[in-house]
Amino acid sequence: AFASDGPFPMVVFSHGSEGHRFNQFWLAEYLARRGYIVAAPQHAGDNYLDPSDARQLTIIERRPREMALALDLLLDHSDIAPHIDQDKIYALGHSAGGATVLKMAGWDFDAKAWQSYCAVNADKDHVICQYAPQDHHIEGLQGRYDGPVVSVRDERISAVIAITPAFGVAATDDGLADIKVPVLFVEADTDEILLDHVNAAHFRKLLKGRAKFVRIKGAGHYSFLPKCTPYIAENFGFLCRDFGRDREAIHRTVEQVVYGFLQHVKTGEIQGR
Repeated sequence: AFASDGPFPMVVFSHGSEGHRFNQFWLAEYLARRGYIVAAPQHAGDNYLDPSDARQLTIIERRPREMALALDLLLDHSDIAPHIDQDKIYALGHSAGGATVLKMAGWDFDAKAWQSYCAVNADKDHVICQYAPQDHHIEGLQGRYDGPVVSVRDERISAVIAITPAFGVAATDDGLADIKVPVLFVEADTDEILLDHVNAAHFRKLLKGRAKFVRIKGAGHYSFLPKCTPYIAENFGFLCRDFGRDREAIHRTVEQVVYGFLQHVKTGEIQGR
Protein backbone atom coordinates (compact mmCIF):
# COMPACT_ATOMS: atom_id res chain seq x y z
CA ALA A 1 0.00 0.00 0.00
CA PHE A 2 1.16 3.55 -0.75
CA ALA A 3 1.09 6.24 1.93
CA SER A 4 -0.15 8.82 -0.59
CA ASP A 5 -0.87 9.05 -4.27
CA GLY A 6 2.58 10.12 -5.37
CA PRO A 7 4.03 9.84 -7.92
CA PHE A 8 7.23 8.67 -6.26
CA PRO A 9 10.79 8.28 -7.55
CA MET A 10 11.93 4.67 -7.91
CA VAL A 11 15.25 2.88 -7.40
CA VAL A 12 15.85 -0.54 -8.98
CA PHE A 13 18.57 -2.61 -7.30
CA SER A 14 20.99 -5.10 -8.91
CA HIS A 15 22.75 -7.48 -6.52
CA GLY A 16 26.31 -8.73 -6.83
CA SER A 17 27.49 -11.99 -8.37
CA GLU A 18 26.05 -15.07 -6.62
CA GLY A 19 24.03 -12.79 -4.35
CA HIS A 20 20.30 -12.30 -3.89
CA ARG A 21 17.65 -9.63 -4.05
CA PHE A 22 17.92 -8.81 -0.34
CA ASN A 23 21.66 -8.01 -0.39
CA GLN A 24 21.05 -4.28 -0.01
CA PHE A 25 17.72 -4.48 1.82
CA TRP A 26 19.08 -2.11 4.48
CA LEU A 27 19.56 0.60 1.87
CA ALA A 28 16.29 -0.18 0.09
CA GLU A 29 14.39 0.18 3.37
CA TYR A 30 16.15 3.45 4.13
CA LEU A 31 15.10 4.90 0.78
CA ALA A 32 11.56 3.50 1.02
CA ARG A 33 11.08 5.25 4.35
CA ARG A 34 12.02 8.50 2.62
CA GLY A 35 9.57 8.35 -0.23
CA TYR A 36 11.17 6.07 -2.83
CA ILE A 37 9.65 3.03 -4.46
CA VAL A 38 12.28 0.28 -4.42
CA ALA A 39 12.50 -2.89 -6.49
CA ALA A 40 15.11 -5.66 -6.44
CA PRO A 41 14.97 -8.51 -8.96
CA GLN A 42 17.07 -11.63 -8.45
CA HIS A 43 19.32 -12.43 -11.41
CA ALA A 44 18.75 -15.85 -12.95
CA GLY A 45 21.90 -17.97 -13.16
CA ASP A 46 23.84 -15.54 -10.98
CA ASN A 47 22.46 -15.92 -7.48
CA TYR A 48 23.29 -17.86 -4.33
CA LEU A 49 20.95 -20.72 -5.29
CA ASP A 50 22.06 -20.93 -8.93
CA PRO A 51 25.48 -19.48 -9.82
CA SER A 52 25.74 -21.36 -13.13
CA ASP A 53 26.37 -18.23 -15.23
CA ALA A 54 28.18 -16.14 -12.61
CA ARG A 55 30.82 -13.74 -13.99
CA GLN A 56 30.45 -15.08 -17.54
CA LEU A 57 29.71 -13.08 -20.66
CA THR A 58 26.25 -14.66 -20.79
CA ILE A 59 25.21 -12.97 -17.57
CA ILE A 60 26.96 -9.72 -18.52
CA GLU A 61 24.49 -9.46 -21.38
CA ARG A 62 21.47 -10.80 -19.53
CA ARG A 63 21.62 -8.84 -16.27
CA PRO A 64 20.65 -5.42 -17.74
CA ARG A 65 17.86 -7.06 -19.72
CA GLU A 66 16.49 -8.61 -16.55
CA MET A 67 16.54 -5.18 -14.95
CA ALA A 68 14.72 -3.77 -17.98
CA LEU A 69 12.15 -6.57 -17.76
CA ALA A 70 11.57 -5.77 -14.09
CA LEU A 71 10.97 -2.16 -15.09
CA ASP A 72 8.59 -3.25 -17.85
CA LEU A 73 6.56 -5.29 -15.37
CA LEU A 74 6.37 -2.50 -12.81
CA LEU A 75 5.42 0.14 -15.37
CA ASP A 76 2.72 -2.16 -16.74
CA HIS A 77 1.29 -3.02 -13.31
CA SER A 78 -2.09 -1.35 -12.88
CA ASP A 79 -1.71 -0.94 -9.10
CA ILE A 80 1.93 0.22 -9.05
CA ALA A 81 2.57 2.12 -12.28
CA PRO A 82 0.38 5.16 -11.44
CA HIS A 83 2.53 5.79 -8.35
CA ILE A 84 5.87 5.79 -10.22
CA ASP A 85 7.40 9.07 -11.35
CA GLN A 86 8.70 7.88 -14.71
CA ASP A 87 11.06 10.85 -14.97
CA LYS A 88 12.79 9.80 -11.77
CA ILE A 89 13.77 6.16 -12.19
CA TYR A 90 17.23 5.32 -10.88
CA ALA A 91 19.36 2.16 -10.84
CA LEU A 92 21.72 1.05 -8.08
CA GLY A 93 24.00 -1.97 -8.00
CA HIS A 94 26.85 -3.54 -6.05
CA SER A 95 29.89 -5.27 -7.61
CA ALA A 96 28.59 -7.12 -10.70
CA GLY A 97 25.39 -5.18 -10.04
CA GLY A 98 27.39 -1.96 -10.22
CA ALA A 99 28.59 -2.99 -13.68
CA THR A 100 25.00 -3.86 -14.58
CA VAL A 101 23.63 -0.40 -13.80
CA LEU A 102 26.53 1.29 -15.59
CA LYS A 103 25.59 -0.66 -18.71
CA MET A 104 22.02 0.55 -18.29
CA ALA A 105 23.42 4.09 -18.24
CA GLY A 106 25.16 3.57 -21.59
CA TRP A 107 28.48 1.82 -20.92
CA ASP A 108 29.49 -0.17 -23.98
CA PHE A 109 31.15 -3.02 -22.10
CA ASP A 110 34.26 -3.99 -24.09
CA ALA A 111 34.59 -7.77 -23.90
CA LYS A 112 37.71 -7.70 -26.09
CA ALA A 113 39.46 -5.48 -23.53
CA TRP A 114 38.44 -7.97 -20.84
CA GLN A 115 39.85 -10.84 -22.89
CA SER A 116 43.10 -8.99 -23.62
CA TYR A 117 43.59 -8.07 -19.95
CA CYS A 118 43.11 -11.65 -18.82
CA ALA A 119 45.47 -13.02 -21.45
CA VAL A 120 48.34 -11.56 -19.40
CA ASN A 121 46.82 -11.16 -15.91
CA ALA A 122 44.90 -14.37 -15.30
CA ASP A 123 47.17 -15.46 -12.45
CA LYS A 124 46.92 -12.07 -10.71
CA ASP A 125 43.17 -11.51 -11.06
CA HIS A 126 41.39 -14.84 -10.74
CA VAL A 127 38.04 -13.31 -9.78
CA ILE A 128 37.69 -11.36 -13.03
CA CYS A 129 39.61 -13.70 -15.32
CA GLN A 130 38.13 -17.04 -14.27
CA TYR A 131 35.47 -16.78 -17.00
CA ALA A 132 37.11 -14.38 -19.45
CA PRO A 133 35.49 -14.57 -22.90
CA GLN A 134 37.00 -16.71 -25.63
CA ASP A 135 37.26 -15.84 -29.32
CA HIS A 136 33.91 -17.43 -30.20
CA HIS A 137 32.20 -15.31 -27.55
CA ILE A 138 33.70 -12.16 -29.07
CA GLU A 139 32.59 -13.22 -32.54
CA GLY A 140 29.03 -13.64 -31.25
CA LEU A 141 29.01 -10.08 -29.93
CA GLN A 142 30.21 -8.83 -33.31
CA GLY A 143 27.04 -10.17 -34.88
CA ARG A 144 24.73 -8.73 -32.23
CA TYR A 145 26.30 -5.31 -31.60
CA ASP A 146 28.57 -4.68 -34.61
CA GLY A 147 31.58 -4.84 -32.30
CA PRO A 148 33.10 -6.72 -29.35
CA VAL A 149 30.86 -4.87 -26.88
CA VAL A 150 27.69 -5.33 -24.85
CA SER A 151 25.44 -2.33 -25.48
CA VAL A 152 22.22 -2.32 -23.46
CA ARG A 153 21.35 1.27 -22.50
CA ASP A 154 17.94 1.83 -20.92
CA GLU A 155 16.66 5.33 -21.67
CA ARG A 156 14.26 5.20 -18.72
CA ILE A 157 17.14 5.37 -16.22
CA SER A 158 17.90 8.96 -15.21
CA ALA A 159 20.79 8.33 -12.77
CA VAL A 160 22.84 5.40 -11.48
CA ILE A 161 24.73 4.51 -8.30
CA ALA A 162 27.53 1.96 -8.75
CA ILE A 163 28.86 0.51 -5.48
CA THR A 164 32.32 -1.07 -5.93
CA PRO A 165 31.51 -1.96 -9.56
CA ALA A 166 33.29 -4.94 -11.08
CA PHE A 167 34.71 -5.51 -14.58
CA GLY A 168 36.53 -2.20 -14.83
CA VAL A 169 38.93 -4.03 -17.16
CA ALA A 170 36.19 -3.78 -19.81
CA ALA A 171 35.88 0.01 -19.45
CA THR A 172 37.42 2.22 -22.13
CA ASP A 173 37.20 5.91 -23.06
CA ASP A 174 35.03 5.08 -26.05
CA GLY A 175 32.88 2.66 -24.09
CA LEU A 176 32.01 5.24 -21.44
CA ALA A 177 31.65 8.18 -23.83
CA ASP A 178 27.88 7.89 -24.19
CA ILE A 179 26.99 7.92 -20.49
CA LYS A 180 24.87 11.06 -20.18
CA VAL A 181 23.09 10.59 -16.84
CA PRO A 182 24.46 11.50 -13.39
CA VAL A 183 26.60 8.73 -11.88
CA LEU A 184 27.72 8.14 -8.31
CA PHE A 185 30.53 5.70 -7.59
CA VAL A 186 30.72 4.40 -4.01
CA GLU A 187 34.18 2.93 -3.42
CA ALA A 188 35.50 0.71 -0.63
CA ASP A 189 38.48 2.10 1.23
CA THR A 190 40.00 -1.40 1.16
CA ASP A 191 38.57 -3.55 -1.64
CA GLU A 192 40.08 -6.97 -1.01
CA ILE A 193 38.34 -8.56 -4.02
CA LEU A 194 38.70 -6.14 -6.94
CA LEU A 195 42.12 -4.77 -7.87
CA ASP A 196 42.00 -1.00 -7.47
CA HIS A 197 44.07 0.01 -10.50
CA VAL A 198 41.76 -1.74 -12.97
CA ASN A 199 38.49 -1.07 -11.17
CA ALA A 200 37.91 1.93 -8.85
CA ALA A 201 40.98 3.90 -9.94
CA HIS A 202 40.34 3.03 -13.59
CA PHE A 203 36.75 4.29 -13.52
CA ARG A 204 37.94 7.38 -11.65
CA LYS A 205 40.49 8.14 -14.35
CA LEU A 206 38.11 7.59 -17.26
CA LEU A 207 35.18 9.51 -15.77
CA LYS A 208 37.05 12.31 -14.02
CA GLY A 209 34.85 15.39 -13.97
CA ARG A 210 31.85 13.45 -15.28
CA ALA A 211 30.86 11.41 -12.21
CA LYS A 212 30.86 11.76 -8.44
CA PHE A 213 33.18 9.47 -6.45
CA VAL A 214 32.92 8.79 -2.72
CA ARG A 215 35.31 6.44 -0.89
CA ILE A 216 33.90 4.85 2.27
CA LYS A 217 36.34 4.68 5.17
CA GLY A 218 36.81 1.24 6.73
CA ALA A 219 34.82 -0.56 4.04
CA GLY A 220 35.81 -3.73 2.22
CA HIS A 221 34.13 -5.23 -0.82
CA TYR A 222 31.49 -7.04 1.21
CA SER A 223 30.82 -4.22 3.67
CA PHE A 224 27.80 -3.28 1.55
CA LEU A 225 26.07 -6.58 2.35
CA PRO A 226 23.87 -6.91 5.44
CA LYS A 227 25.36 -7.25 8.89
CA CYS A 228 26.38 -10.89 9.31
CA THR A 229 24.22 -13.29 11.29
CA PRO A 230 26.01 -15.87 13.49
CA TYR A 231 25.36 -18.52 10.81
CA ILE A 232 26.90 -16.42 8.03
CA ALA A 233 29.86 -15.50 10.23
CA GLU A 234 30.54 -19.16 11.00
CA ASN A 235 30.09 -20.54 7.49
CA PHE A 236 30.94 -17.62 5.19
CA GLY A 237 33.32 -15.55 7.27
CA PHE A 238 34.85 -13.83 4.25
CA LEU A 239 31.55 -11.98 3.77
CA CYS A 240 31.88 -10.44 7.23
CA ARG A 241 35.24 -8.77 6.88
CA ASP A 242 35.37 -5.01 7.41
CA PHE A 243 38.47 -2.89 7.90
CA GLY A 244 38.49 -1.07 11.19
CA ARG A 245 34.91 0.16 11.20
CA ASP A 246 31.59 -1.32 12.28
CA ARG A 247 29.41 -2.45 9.37
CA GLU A 248 26.34 -0.67 10.65
CA ALA A 249 28.33 2.58 10.77
CA ILE A 250 29.46 1.98 7.19
CA HIS A 251 25.83 1.46 6.17
CA ARG A 252 24.76 4.73 7.83
CA THR A 253 27.40 6.61 5.82
CA VAL A 254 26.36 4.96 2.56
CA GLU A 255 22.70 5.71 3.22
CA GLN A 256 23.45 9.39 3.65
CA VAL A 257 25.71 9.53 0.60
CA VAL A 258 23.23 7.76 -1.69
CA TYR A 259 20.19 9.66 -0.41
CA GLY A 260 22.00 12.98 -0.71
CA PHE A 261 23.05 12.21 -4.28
CA LEU A 262 19.53 11.22 -5.32
CA GLN A 263 18.03 14.32 -3.72
CA HIS A 264 20.47 16.51 -5.65
CA VAL A 265 19.58 14.67 -8.87
CA LYS A 266 15.86 15.12 -8.19
CA THR A 267 16.22 18.87 -7.67
CA GLY A 268 18.49 19.30 -10.68
CA GLU A 269 21.53 20.32 -8.63
CA ILE A 270 23.36 17.35 -10.15
CA GLN A 271 22.78 16.89 -13.85
CA GLY A 272 24.09 14.67 -16.60
CA ARG A 273 25.50 15.87 -19.87
